[in-house]
Amino acid sequence: MLQGQKMSAESRLKMSLAKKGKPSPNKGKKASEQTRKKLSESHKGYVMPEEQKRKIGLASLGFRHSLETIKKMSESRKGEKNPMWEGGKTQKHLLIRMSLEYRLWRESVFKRDNYTCVWCGDNSGGNLNADHIKPFRDYPELRFAIDNGRTLCVPCHRTTETWGRPKK
Repeated sequence: MLQGQKMSAESRLKMSLAKKGKPSPNKGKKASEQTRKKLSESHKGYVMPEEQKRKIGLASLGFRHSLETIKKMSESRKGEKNPMWEGGKTQKHLLIRMSLEYRLWRESVFKRDNYTCVWCGDNSGGNLNADHIKPFRDYPELRFAIDNGRTLCVPCHRTTETWGRPKK
């Protein structure tokens, strides 16, 4: 094709279809130190225009990964595979509270209670906690039982007898 000539829509379609399914020739290859420096230098001082930032934000608005994908991503970053790994010093109860299973338990409790405090009726977002009726620490077998949870606002949660109790 000569320079300056426009390509027909049919030709563009054929070319894009021909490229589909073919891996990038550089996929999986590490760039040399010299290439990485050149790329780094070429990007210095670049400020993304606000319009471009807005378009990128709108493109992913409302997108949610499937539960299966979330589990795969979580597994791929656990333990020594995580770049923030520091030798397994996170306490067991924190690992449980950061798990997908715990997050799903919280969501289920909130949905069941219609995102409303079961004691006072408050439903302001960000002010709600999922409380264990039988304490998390004392009843490990009930940690993920939905009937052992209730939605409480922060002020009501603070009035429970187990709020902030000292560790054994």
